[in-house]
Amino acid sequence: MRFLLKLLATGQPRKLGAAEQWTVHGIGVATGLLLLAIAFGWYVKREIALFLFLGAVLALAFLTTTGNPARPTGRSWPALGLAALSLIACGYFVVMQPVHELRLPMIDELSGADIAASIVLVALVMEATRRCIGMILVVLVTGFLAYAVFGDRLGGSFAHRGFSAQEIVDHLVFSTNGLFGPALEVAAFLVFVFVVFGSLLDRVGGADFFYDVANSMVGRQVGGASKVAVVSTGLYGSISGSPTADVVTTGSFSIPLMIKTGMSRTHAGAIESAASAGGGLLPPIMGSAAFLMTDFTGIPYATIALAALLPALLFYQSVFLAVHFKAHRDGMKPMSEAPPPSLLAILQRNWAYLVPIGLLVWGVLSLNRPAFAGAIAVAALLPAALWRDRSPRQLLRTIFFGLSDGMRGMIGVGVACAIAGLVVGTLSMTDLTGKISSGLFHMAGGSPLLTIIVAAFVIIVLGMGMPTAAVYALSAVLAAPALITLGLEVLPAHLFIVYIASMSAITPPVAVAAFAAASIAKANPVSIALVACRIAMVAFILPFVFMYQPALLLIGTGWEIVLAAGAAALGVLALNAAIEGYYIARLNLPKRCLLFAAGIALFLPLEAAHIAGASLLAAVTAWLRIARGTGNTLPEPAKAAAPPL
Repeated sequence: MRFLLKLLATGQPRKLGAAEQWTVHGIGVATGLLLLAIAFGWYVKREIALFLFLGAVLALAFLTTTGNPARPTGRSWPALGLAALSLIACGYFVVMQPVHELRLPMIDELSGADIAASIVLVALVMEATRRCIGMILVVLVTGFLAYAVFGDRLGGSFAHRGFSAQEIVDHLVFSTNGLFGPALEVAAFLVFVFVVFGSLLDRVGGADFFYDVANSMVGRQVGGASKVAVVSTGLYGSISGSPTADVVTTGSFSIPLMIKTGMSRTHAGAIESAASAGGGLLPPIMGSAAFLMTDFTGIPYATIALAALLPALLFYQSVFLAVHFKAHRDGMKPMSEAPPPSLLAILQRNWAYLVPIGLLVWGVLSLNRPAFAGAIAVAALLPAALWRDRSPRQLLRTIFFGLSDGMRGMIGVGVACAIAGLVVGTLSMTDLTGKISSGLFHMAGGSPLLTIIVAAFVIIVLGMGMPTAAVYALSAVLAAPALITLGLEVLPAHLFIVYIASMSAITPPVAVAAFAAASIAKANPVSIALVACRIAMVAFILPFVFMYQPALLLIGTGWEIVLAAGAAALGVLALNAAIEGYYIARLNLPKRCLLFAAGIALFLPLEAAHIAGASLLAAVTAWLRIARGTGNTLPEPAKAAAPPL
């Protein structure tokens, strides 16, 4: 059993010596400069850039990650050999690119060296996936590859015509529908720019800036530490777009702060995890899955970002209210009696941070060239860094290590997109996508609601331990066609997948955000994930709501959008109050049931249900206010004294 757990577990970060560190920095900075130059408009052949990017990602994966948690974290000669082999294999494709460019795919024969290099590269991607993401995804991909090889021997509708080894290699490695397909292209040419922007912003004090802004807004409220965590995590997550990076960055100071103010370790980690799960949902940067969505659907990123705005704000309203009601229910104090600096003072002192962020938002929404917008924002960060440190030498250090950090941050995303490309290639080659979509539809008996529920379940299962980008890439080809078959529009169907894929970051048993928070909070990761799901419970309902109310995605008239947003906001309020057991005063079971019923009614896509839910919420509100005025409420707990900071 212990051997099996070790086999399924991912590796851990290596302790690099000086030589390995500079090798990692060198690969990261060289690749980062190339990708930034491409984002600015410098022309490099797509194939060559992707070969170099994948080689760098694989080499960094082997250099920085052990084979499993039990392996020594020091120098490993096999890992060095795998890193070198990755560079050699991808280097082969770079050198042979002029030759391969002239051949006719699926017609001209591949040489023995081509097939050997392809098999080695696929094996390296699988091993890097095992180390960085886990064995579960490797087993899943192996199953798809086995289907491509042996699927012709199956009976019934799931059989295919059969493929030779050369046809499989040609489709998976030498076409634009496999390993070097859209998923890896988006990671290299789009996601990387925003990851670098986030790492540079962090190095010039961006995380501290977001924390100060959050502290000035909510620091003196009841449960201020947990509210600061939610707000600062949301602000930083809107730029980083990565739940795990969000936890590691903002959680490093928000989790200890919550613990110091009386929050349990498990709950502190859960609040940070739940808030970080929304990082891939909140514009202007919604994470790698949203960028993949532009490629899968052809919908401009600006349209996706605008459509996602209301659901993302409702998500953070839900998490904030859950924290707010719990703080009042438990009698928590503000984190500090001293007034924090005013928001105006913070903005006057740190106005330089607003320039690159403002340029980023403007570029993403106006230029319809997200990569170029990200590159402009990166360039705008450099004067801000120089203004902050007043040292050209420090600026060069910031650029150097920011690029290196950005490439290291791309390891998981790059590996996930590479392995997803293999799955997408297998599905397109064998037409398994249509068969699975048809199976999902028939499994639900043709019921739209049941089909959506089954699709959500499939996405959550796929998301166990996988990065959001990989979950979306797989779900977009497995579940999206079934949803679109129901008559749903492409935008709601794919945004539903992005939303559920982001929630998989906190879904047990393998919740990547919760595991990251556990290392900071020193608590059990599964317990953190369970509490995080409770905090974000209402957020799991929101995707189903906007599937039936597209006005929440800004699809419809202005009046329809206002009514849908208002009803959803009241529904979030009522459901969180019912779940946490507090609203104006502590709630007994009958009042919680009434609020729960009001919340469900407000989420239903019926005008009469909205009126009934709002009326019930208003009645409970009046009842509680009258009872509070007469003193006829449940006794409030004693205020929990906050330890001195």
